Amino acid sequence: MNYFTPNYPKRHAADLSGVQAILYARKDLLSIWTEDSFELEFMSQQLLKQKTFIANDPRLVKEVLVTKHHIYEKKSPQMQRALEPLLGDGLFISDGDTWASHRHIQTPLFNTGFVQNYSKIMVSTITEIADQWAANTNSSINVLPEMGHLTAEIISRTLFGESLGKEKAVVVVKAFADYQASIKQTPLSSFSSLPDWLDKFSLRSHLALRAAKKIHAVVDDIIDKAEENENQDTLLAHLLKSNDSRESDTTLTREQIRNEIIVLFMAGHETTANSLAWCWYLLSQSPDVEAKLHAELDEVLGDRLPSFADVAKLPYTRAIFDETVRLYPPVPILSRQASEDDVIRRKKIPKGSVMLVVPWLLHRHKKFWPQPDTFIPERFLAGAEPKPNKFAYLPFSAGPRVCLGKNFGIVESVLSIAILAQRFRLTLPQGTSVTHECRLTLRPKGSLPMQLERRKP
Repeated sequence: MNYFTPNYPKRHAADLSGVQAILYARKDLLSIWTEDSFELEFMSQQLLKQKTFIANDPRLVKEVLVTKHHIYEKKSPQMQRALEPLLGDGLFISDGDTWASHRHIQTPLFNTGFVQNYSKIMVSTITEIADQWAANTNSSINVLPEMGHLTAEIISRTLFGESLGKEKAVVVVKAFADYQASIKQTPLSSFSSLPDWLDKFSLRSHLALRAAKKIHAVVDDIIDKAEENENQDTLLAHLLKSNDSRESDTTLTREQIRNEIIVLFMAGHETTANSLAWCWYLLSQSPDVEAKLHAELDEVLGDRLPSFADVAKLPYTRAIFDETVRLYPPVPILSRQASEDDVIRRKKIPKGSVMLVVPWLLHRHKKFWPQPDTFIPERFLAGAEPKPNKFAYLPFSAGPRVCLGKNFGIVESVLSIAILAQRFRLTLPQGTSVTHECRLTLRPKGSLPMQLERRKP
């Protein structure tokens, strides 16, 4: 088979200075790495006043995210400041007792039984999108917003019992994009003696806050409607019932409920939409892989729609998704702050230091992956050698803070690929340049226009 190697950001020949790294990171978090970064196991750098370490080996990743989770539980100041206007104390950036309580409340809602029930709504929603596409065959579509509308609708219907609708989906999708374009992923105050409040008076901060308020408004409306339908068996109904609980560890305020819903929107809509968009791009450049996908769909499904039970019967479809999120991890940098002094590889980690685990580096590390920059789904099939190391492959993080909706996202993605690829091919217009945008999540830059073709039997 012929395999495709997509373009990737330029890798520097030598280490950047602290100031250079900050300036590059403020534009693109994937532009700061050297060629050596994809071979080294442990790195450190002083970024002005901030000491930063990078765990870049599966054993060290396990040490940071699992063994010493109690030390590296807290998100870095940069991540907290970037997300707090949008998520408040939501599960993604909270820690300590707040995180434990919120996680305890939500975990049961993502077990296999619930995801199986959600899958029926996933299938019907994806089918609606496919029917809409059928009316526009042989036309150009913007794949990233299309996937955004699809995943926003799925997350709304499955978790909140309410159809989001095209108009609100457009608002949410655009607002998430605007927020990411506006936030300061690396505020200078985090690395210098400048006061924190200076960051709040920039134009970017104003635009980010405006985007956050649009998302808040949509979610508040969802909550209002859910309160009118008390008996629905949805995650939102479950969260609302916690308001009436007398047990302090299962109580959420109205604002906390909104924060958690936005976390779910970000995790269940934004990251999955990006991954699906990358998937269509990679398939469009990989005719052998696409043919193998179609052969599996024809053999297993024929003309019928897939169900939850079929997800396990579509290993190559799943492998395509797994390989997509290896090359393009949804959250390419995981940042933590040490809550106490530590020692790793005989190097002192002072309290307050930032510890990074970087899926972007781990997923393309030359020691752990043959042809690390090439799209090869076969590496995730049963019996493949070498077998991927689970701590070198972190599309959903790892340890106690592993993504709560991991199984939800996998089922949603496999069903989306299967249903849409049964009926259509997406081709990239000749001469189109596809690049990335990386702030909070890793997404194709721009709208990713592709040609929609009805698939011939």
